[in-house]
Amino acid sequence: MARLMPLSKGCQYAIRTAAFLSLEPLGTVFPLREISRRTKIPYAFVSKILQALTKAGLLRSHRGSQRGYSLARPTRQINLLDIVSTYDGPLGHEGCILDDYRLCPSERVCAVHYRRMAVQKKLTESLSSVSVADVAKPLFKRYGDGQFKLREPG
Repeated sequence: MARLMPLSKGCQYAIRTAAFLSLEPLGTVFPLREISRRTKIPYAFVSKILQALTKAGLLRSHRGSQRGYSLARPTRQINLLDIVSTYDGPLGHEGCILDDYRLCPSERVCAVHYRRMAVQKKLTESLSSVSVADVAKPLFKRYGDGQFKLREPG
């Protein structure tokens, strides 16, 4: 089921993971263990996140001597809506907030239906306007391991 907010813990971690990868030049490969350690996200959780983001085409998986993960496209081309939709599912109408979250029948919507849809539209627009590059610095000032300089994401 889609959700309006808040984001799941996994989705928050997925955003943090993509933001971490965005701090280095496109194509920089990081091993899974290093991503886990430097983002302070449990290894098993990072593994699931990386698989989901790779399957969605947001990351690339590398095998062989350069084994690990990298962003699949420039940081300014990956927005928060991409990650939220990948990890938590698409944002959408989960159901009526006045009727125990049952879906409103199309011919008889609840008293707040249209207002809620307007909020939903604004949220979608907001998430799609924020790139991974936009959140990288604030996230890693808060959660990073302090082992690298924060460069201007590109």
